[in-house]
Amino acid sequence: MELTETKFYQGMTPQQYIDQIKVNKQPFLEIYRAAEIPADELAFFDRLAEPLRLAVFTADWCGDAVSTTPVILRLTESTDKLEVRVFNRDEELDLTNSFLPEHRAGTVPVFVVFEPPMQEVARFIETARELVPFIDAMDQAIAQEVAGVSSGDARTVARGKRMAYRVARAQDWGSVIVREFRRVVTQGLAFSPEQRPAEGGTEWPPP
Repeated sequence: MELTETKFYQGMTPQQYIDQIKVNKQPFLEIYRAAEIPADELAFFDRLAEPLRLAVFTADWCGDAVSTTPVILRLTESTDKLEVRVFNRDEELDLTNSFLPEHRAGTVPVFVVFEPPMQEVARFIETARELVPFIDAMDQAIAQEVAGVSSGDARTVARGKRMAYRVARAQDWGSVIVREFRRVVTQGLAFSPEQRPAEGGTEWPPP
């Protein structure tokens, strides 16, 4: 399956995506509003000779998507050098998986950068790799907090705590996300067509 120019423009604008969010809309908006794009990262995109296209495959139920997607969308709002369209991953599973290795099928969110018309430059998967130890520490701390709660209630309580934790760190985590996203785009632009795409974000070892 291929993301063509026609298919790209069938995606949602950021506002259209935000308007249709059904799950975790409030934390998404809180992170979106709190995210601050570092001036040096924004300057990189503003200096690009031509705009790039960005396809975002995301899901409102996913914690990493709630942390990462609003930050990247805030970046695209801050520069005219990123033309973005957003797709609901659950409605475009095959297309999303076409940008993932087989052992990572189903991972969300996925951000794919193209030079026009649709020459792939870079892929940024899930969230910033630098944040993984902090996310793991969050999960461990919350697991201890809900250890005495009945299993059904524990899942609900833990989910709420994770979202609150992510919202509270929106500015700090957002800066890390934008920095890593910019790095992979920089690398992809420097690669030859044969070397592309550059890949960034989290990594899972092959099985």
